Amino acid sequence: MGIFANSQTKSKDSLSVNIPKHQMFIGIDLLNPIVGCFADKKNYSSFITYKIKNRWLAVFEIGYEKNTYNKNNWNIDAKGVFGEIGVNYILTNNYEKSGEGFYLGARFGFSPYKQNIKKYPIKGMNSEGQIQLIGEGSLSEANVNSGWLEAVAGAKVQIGNSPFYIDFMVRPKFIVYSSKQQDVSNLVVPGYGKDKGAANISLFWGLTYRLF
Repeated sequence: MGIFANSQTKSKDSLSVNIPKHQMFIGIDLLNPIVGCFADKKNYSSFITYKIKNRWLAVFEIGYEKNTYNKNNWNIDAKGVFGEIGVNYILTNNYEKSGEGFYLGARFGFSPYKQNIKKYPIKGMNSEGQIQLIGEGSLSEANVNSGWLEAVAGAKVQIGNSPFYIDFMVRPKFIVYSSKQQDVSNLVVPGYGKDKGAANISLFWGLTYRLF
């Protein structure tokens, strides 16, 4: 009985050693810098995740983006930093030991940035009561800001037995507010994307390193 009890104690001790109470990862985005070699959008970002309790991880991301919106009689340049803060919830049972698996999450994003509206359309009504383009305007560079909410669905896969992981995320985003420049719409926001709609979606593919 003494030998059996001793073996059980050792087993429990080894289990507690193999599953750390806290975990921390740092990661960088690889997809956007690669795409940026062939597009106007230049986006660079990194993030930190820290296990706070059970399956919950706190996430903080920071980045820089320079982007252009040039279509439909608009020509806007935007550049600036952006940050996101939120949580991930781990769905995979063996995540605590391996550090890999599937997860869901939520973020709040914010960007204070510089916007240069080089051209925007001015529309008016003609004699037949139809809306048409009657001219173009421009505005000098100004400081504006925007905020958005974001849902996250992702997966992390370990590279062999190393502390490195491949991280992939799908990230639907929903604009919450934007400070406008003379009531002209913000059509490109660093960290959020460019579109006239109130929703956007982005993909993340990057490399993550496990600190502990």
